Amino acid sequence: MRAVLIIAFLVLILVAIGWLRFFSPDGDPTVQVDTEKVQEDTSAFVEQSKRVAGDAAEAIDRRRESDSTVPVAPRTPVEAEDGN
Repeated sequence: MRAVLIIAFLVLILVAIGWLRFFSPDGDPTVQVDTEKVQEDTSAFVEQSKRVAGDAAEAIDRRRESDSTVPVAPRTPVEAEDGN
């Protein structure tokens, strides 16, 4: 039963985003997958993912560089026990 609900939910999502159609414009009662729209959407998603991953990597590199330039004074055993 759970599998049927998951499949129905996925089909509804595909219909909502326009990848799957049950009726063509000429009234033909068929199921159609708009492969061009799928390719366009996935290409845009891949490009955006690459851009976001690149931005995250640059932010990590900048953070690592800024953290390494700030000297940190070593803590003595007494400071560590006091929590200061």
